[in-house]
Amino acid sequence: MSAQATERAVSGLAGYLAEVEDRLADVVRAHPGLVASVGADALAAGGKRLRPTLAYLSSSPDAPPPVAEGVAVELVHMASLIHDDIVDGAHLRRGRAAAWTAHGAAPAKAAGDHLFAAAFATLASNGSLERVAALADASLALARGEAMQRLQHRDSSIAVDAYLERCALKTGSLFAVACVLGGGSATFGRLLGIAFQIVDDVLDCTGETVETGKIPGTDLRDGTPTLPLLLASREDDVVRRALEGGPIEGALVRVAATDALERSRAIAVEYAERAKASLVGTVPREDLEAVADAVVHRNR
Repeated sequence: MSAQATERAVSGLAGYLAEVEDRLADVVRAHPGLVASVGADALAAGGKRLRPTLAYLSSSPDAPPPVAEGVAVELVHMASLIHDDIVDGAHLRRGRAAAWTAHGAAPAKAAGDHLFAAAFATLASNGSLERVAALADASLALARGEAMQRLQHRDSSIAVDAYLERCALKTGSLFAVACVLGGGSATFGRLLGIAFQIVDDVLDCTGETVETGKIPGTDLRDGTPTLPLLLASREDDVVRRALEGGPIEGALVRVAATDALERSRAIAVEYAERAKASLVGTVPREDLEAVADAVVHRNR
């Protein structure tokens, strides 16, 4: 089931996401100027809005839709992408010029800082200290994950468990808090986030990310040890040397020649199944299960 089909199938989700989108636009244009222009570009790049979707699907049908919560977690995500592109030197984001390439690194950093601060201001407006604390904890975990990625740079010897820990911090933390902010399960969100990141890393190797505007093989060129690259490097010295900073010509073909992509996909499916199994007694379980299936069977 695709994310679009999920949106059509779930009563009220389309309207909720439209309201989230409007609120995001309000936040971006609240302070006119260069920072607002950078934020507008980041917003125009779009995205799956998966985190607000998880907040909505985790909420009780009897409770008000978690609009502020969905906006807050998406703002943190947007800010992290702007900052990540600066750190990684990435020139494209979803097929568009990355914020820092279009506006400069300093304005982009300022815009990311603004969006990050606006996330907490948005959530604080609802008056829940516990929810602000939960988002703060998730943001700290995200930062720890980014630091871990820097430490693991060009290291083909790291354990798979260390990679999975990084996924849990960098991606699982925001998925988890999105569910929590909606009133749902952090465990489901964390496990689903790990599955999502593994699939992202597989797509980076297969070239299917061309549909999103990302350049295939980015992780290999940047020396980011992802699951498929780690598994392939155990079997192929060409891949190992490329991951460690050597020539990358032909390395992605060598990755595909191993069973690393299939094994990585299987591990992603395993995490998605674990996420679904954690939903015992959760309502509406079927909608969250559909999202989990869509995450691991996507091609973009």
